[in-house]
Amino acid sequence: MYQKKNNKKINYSKIFDDLLYLNRSIMGEGYNKSLNILDKFFKFKFYKFISGKKIFSWKVPKEWFVKEGYILTPDKKKICDYKKNNLHLMNYSSCFNGTLNLSSLKKILNSNKKLPTAIPYTTTYYNKRYGFNISHNEKKKLKEGLYKVKINTRFKKGNIILGERILKGCNKKEFLISSYLCHPSMANNELSGPLVLLGLFEKIKNWKFRNYNFKFLVNPETIGSLCYLQKKKKSIKKNLVGGIVLTCLGGPKKKLSFKNSKNNDSSLNKFFKYFNKIGMINLREFTPLTGSDERQYCSPGFDLPVGQISRTIYKQYKEYHTSLDNKKFMNLKKIEESVDLIEYYLNVFDKLNGKIKRSNPYGEVYLNKFDLYKNKNSNNLTKTIIYFLSESDSNLDVIDIIIKYSLNIEDSINAIKILEKNNIAKLIQ
Repeated sequence: MYQKKNNKKINYSKIFDDLLYLNRSIMGEGYNKSLNILDKFFKFKFYKFISGKKIFSWKVPKEWFVKEGYILTPDKKKICDYKKNNLHLMNYSSCFNGTLNLSSLKKILNSNKKLPTAIPYTTTYYNKRYGFNISHNEKKKLKEGLYKVKINTRFKKGNIILGERILKGCNKKEFLISSYLCHPSMANNELSGPLVLLGLFEKIKNWKFRNYNFKFLVNPETIGSLCYLQKKKKSIKKNLVGGIVLTCLGGPKKKLSFKNSKNNDSSLNKFFKYFNKIGMINLREFTPLTGSDERQYCSPGFDLPVGQISRTIYKQYKEYHTSLDNKKFMNLKKIEESVDLIEYYLNVFDKLNGKIKRSNPYGEVYLNKFDLYKNKNSNNLTKTIIYFLSESDSNLDVIDIIIKYSLNIEDSINAIKILEKNNIAKLIQ
């Protein structure tokens, strides 16, 4: 059913290296540079949302700029230097210049006891505060005395920027593929999604036929997807047939995992239920408590058929949101494997999503007329055609019929082609 393909055209390693250490946040210079690197491949259409703009119950914040951030120990040793590792400074920290004793300093130092060599990643997008991140081993070595703390940052009006690229299909219906680009210096949790997005774009661009318009979207997590929903509020509910959010796709887990959209009866959920049944993918139930932008796409007022695909899942690996989520942890071969598998799933969805409408709605079709009536007890293609035609008045989706009769995907694709070629029936949305 599924064969591996090689992605030889994309130098994932170089793109990864170009992106990794940029100081990304939900907006600002590091995010913009990262988006421009990807734009060389995608040729995006950009959408901008200025600071202060109301987005449903949210508001676009100001851009964050960092000149420097560090701590001087009592013996004048510089630690937590932002210029050496941008994870040291809490993302969106306010400006501060002063002297703190050890007790006060520890209140603004974040560390991880369970990973004593790791630098944690922390943020404060919507609250005015400041802080540093430090390995627990370093934190334990700090001695009593006065510490000079310097954080030179500023905030000014700017824009949240989204990058969108559409590959046109044969009808107005749309399929969304999105990923976020707003975490600095992390691999699986940050760069695996955009890299897989790029791989899928290059693959789908070369399909000979696309039923749907495939939309590729890069945005800062949460606030970015909310901006996109506000921008596309009218059209997205009308035209979107499915979507996936890509995250955490480069870790060591062998099997991919699909998080269902909130509406369990969505066609997309049914397809992945089938793939789960035949052992190709794991399933997770929808929850608004954790996850990525699928929470926004499935939120009240929208409830869109958008799920999420991961491999080594956020919060389920100890290196998550730390400096140990690095290139060594994230295997670039897993990126290529993720691209190939997800492309297969999307290709099947594009070919088989919909219902069957017969040209002549009455009676059993005389298949001998088309030389299609083979041995229906042993010929799987003939059986598939008969099942499809029989269920054409049942209002079942094709995937419902496939699941009901345990049909093969390749036989189903071939059956639809044959039925359409002979003007017996066609797939409709």
